[in-house]
Amino acid sequence: MNDAKTMGSLAEKLMSYVSTTPQQDANYDIALAMLTHYGKLKNLSLAEIADLCYVSKASISRFCRFMGFDGFRELHDCLLQDFSIGTDYSRTFYDKLCADPQAALQDYSEEVIRNIRVTTAPENTERLAEMAVALANSGRIAFFSHHFLWDIGRHLQSKMIRMDRYVELYLDYTQQLACARSLQKNDLAIVCTVGGSYPMRYPTIWNGLIAAGCPILVITQNTSSSYWNYARFVLGCGVSNRNDVGKYGALMAVDLLTLQYLRQYGKEYL
Repeated sequence: MNDAKTMGSLAEKLMSYVSTTPQQDANYDIALAMLTHYGKLKNLSLAEIADLCYVSKASISRFCRFMGFDGFRELHDCLLQDFSIGTDYSRTFYDKLCADPQAALQDYSEEVIRNIRVTTAPENTERLAEMAVALANSGRIAFFSHHFLWDIGRHLQSKMIRMDRYVELYLDYTQQLACARSLQKNDLAIVCTVGGSYPMRYPTIWNGLIAAGCPILVITQNTSSSYWNYARFVLGCGVSNRNDVGKYGALMAVDLLTLQYLRQYGKEYL
């Protein structure tokens, strides 16, 4: 199976760049123009996108390489494989949301609460103390996920850096692969994959983690996957990802790790 270089939508990548770059240069202007007209990009040619961004075709080609693509064709292929809002929400849920929004929101909240309860159940949290020790004693900590769970990793980064532990987090496929291959046996890899598909979608990165020989901590709802035979720890994050509620369980799992680390090692930081 070949790895897909796209770890999320092009929109996610563009928004991350626009939101974090300190330089509002030509690349920033192109990215912002693409986001402003995002819905029509997949139907436009290189020349048409260049006109839309008020730059030359060569500038768009350079921008594509700047964003990590081989060229315009690869960026355009990414657009054609993009994720619609229907990826997150079912038509049934949408119809109910329109017909009876209160009932739809009640169903939604119950799924969220169910995920949090399952995540915080004693049978799921019994190895948290060992996980905190691994966080404390590892040389490096690296967080691996799809772009859609980047915010979960960013939350962990924000919490842990205030307790003097830096968690590496990379959006791009190439950077994640390089990180996986550079890890050592005394490092820790955290793989956050609600549905458990990360090893199947990115086998080269997963195999890189296995070859590195470092402990792997997996956050997932698919806790029985045979892939986790290579993981030292598996932390469940609920049981449902219907209508995108799985992210709340994943966030709760990361909070559990943070709170356990605070309990064991954080007194001096309070």
